[in-house]
Amino acid sequence: MIDQDRMKDGKQLAEELRKGRRGGIPWMVILDGDGREVITSDGPKGNCGCPAQPHEIDHFLTMVDKTRRHMSDADRAVLEHDLRAYGAELTRPRGKQPGRAEYTAAVNQVKFGLFGDAVAQLGKAVAAGYPPEAIATEATLRPLREDPECRTELFDLVKKHVATSTIQLVDPREPGRRIRLEGRIVDMETGKPLPGALMQLFHTDAKGEYRPGMDAGGGAGNPRLCGYLRTDVDGRFRVDTIMPERYPNSKVPRHVHYRVWVEGRPMFQSECYFDSDPNLTERIRKDAPSHNFPIVKLEKGADYRRVGKLEVRVPGGK
Repeated sequence: MIDQDRMKDGKQLAEELRKGRRGGIPWMVILDGDGREVITSDGPKGNCGCPAQPHEIDHFLTMVDKTRRHMSDADRAVLEHDLRAYGAELTRPRGKQPGRAEYTAAVNQVKFGLFGDAVAQLGKAVAAGYPPEAIATEATLRPLREDPECRTELFDLVKKHVATSTIQLVDPREPGRRIRLEGRIVDMETGKPLPGALMQLFHTDAKGEYRPGMDAGGGAGNPRLCGYLRTDVDGRFRVDTIMPERYPNSKVPRHVHYRVWVEGRPMFQSECYFDSDPNLTERIRKDAPSHNFPIVKLEKGADYRRVGKLEVRVPGGK
């Protein structure tokens, strides 16, 4: 990034690289080892800048394909998938979406640091039809999710209103390896699916922390990466998130916590581990079934993210 105002000779360097061409920002150029231009972000329809429109993404991928040396085809496919999904979200018509006006008002309040007012406005947005599960992934709401006091109220709102069985726990800016958990919530004794069950999932981030500076030592009480869903008519659910990292300086295996509420039963809570984790000892593997701690095996999915099956067995009410 060249700051033309504050970097010494920044304006001259920008002019040299861009050769007088004009267009939006950001503008990109990829150089070879000798400083010669290989390709720029100026595509057939102008500067692709922050690629969101299909033709912008097409040219950005052309830049990638012309210069990549160590990026695998699988990684390239993940990049394209995420770019097109995010681009579709950015360019989706907003005017007729229920609750969009209230959501926009909440975003403006976030910009001015009025977090309490923003949460209240999001409550109005959800009541008007805005999808509550989107609160966990909207990049514009990230400051609210990072505020410990607002986060509790924010996720209480999601918990109260969520109705979908498919959710994301992280926004596009969240670091970490993308994974997907697909599964069912069933009765432990009969194996029958439990439709409409409310489920909360939470875990550590790519640093092994539940919130900045806090891992198992209290952070799990108010986790930053958290989400709620309701199972469908077959008791199924799907969660897109990142691989949780182990606690710093700990041998506890990576895991995802979950809580389940089923009408007529006490709240059930447990966690799942991952089969590939080197900290998953033989003793933990042996004891996992009796403790109702599933072990998830991740395999490459159709969109090149790792996908694992998770069956949550809920004890009957007494």
